[in-house]
Amino acid sequence: MPAQKRKLKKRGERWRYLGSFNGIKYCSKSVYLTKKQAQDAEREYLRDLQNKIINIRTDMKLLDLVNDRLDFIKDTKSLDYYKENKRYMKKLIDFLGTDIMVSRIRKKDIIDLVELEAKRLKKANRGYFKVNSMIRLLKALFFYGIRRKELDIKNPVIGIEMYSIDQNAKYIPPQSQIDFVREVLSPRQRLLFDFVSESGCRINEAVRLSYDHIRDDKVILYTRKAKNSNLTARIVPLPPCLNGITGKGKVFYEWDDYPRFLEQAVKLCEFPTKWNWHNLRHRYASKLATEGRPLIEIMNLLGHTNLATTQRYLQFLGHNFF
Repeated sequence: MPAQKRKLKKRGERWRYLGSFNGIKYCSKSVYLTKKQAQDAEREYLRDLQNKIINIRTDMKLLDLVNDRLDFIKDTKSLDYYKENKRYMKKLIDFLGTDIMVSRIRKKDIIDLVELEAKRLKKANRGYFKVNSMIRLLKALFFYGIRRKELDIKNPVIGIEMYSIDQNAKYIPPQSQIDFVREVLSPRQRLLFDFVSESGCRINEAVRLSYDHIRDDKVILYTRKAKNSNLTARIVPLPPCLNGITGKGKVFYEWDDYPRFLEQAVKLCEFPTKWNWHNLRHRYASKLATEGRPLIEIMNLLGHTNLATTQRYLQFLGHNFF
């Protein structure tokens, strides 16, 4: 390492160090009695400088990581996935603060946050599906930091176990409740409600439906089998509610995202058990099962990719369908 000798008028010969590291020029502010002292001081200075450079490259604030991750998801994933991430990332930031560095986050911090969410859901008499979703999304967040931001950390979510979930029979709303809800809906809301009930489609397939997808006695539905995947088409019989309907553009143009009016209507009706769009899909599946339809036909009508999924789907329907 370079050390430069200087001759001072009153103090005689002294030494200092100077050089360049990764394009950064440096020079000692102090002078030393011997060359060895200057070299030792330079070694210590370079160690500190290297550590600073490493820390800059391998660590960042949690808030910056979260914002970067959300921007990435918004550009590459579905809107629902983005909103789900945004909700849980806010919980993480609120719990740990905006200034904490990612490298300071420990597994215990994540466990405490997850347990807090689990207690909240238990108090509300709800299952642990959302807790497990939180664990998956937080794990993905830190893996994103490791792989894309090159953070030199261990994923603090690794090793945190998923919560067990009781697989109860799915609630099938009876015809009386179906009729009651239809009465409180507007005509346009009722059309969407009937379409989901009569086709058994996913709600995102319904709001994506275009008049161009209606062909004589069939309807073409489009869905994504995985996040950020291409749309996949499937054909189902034309439901009675769409007979004679014509137009241009989207059929259900009022809704670009998950419609919330059904949950509001069910709440207004004060039924003992709450239900939503997906319960209508289960109701449709149960109807097919009670009619004795072949399993392969049910699989195709529901849009499943394999029989095992349909078997699990029907397994938890229960027996008292209607």
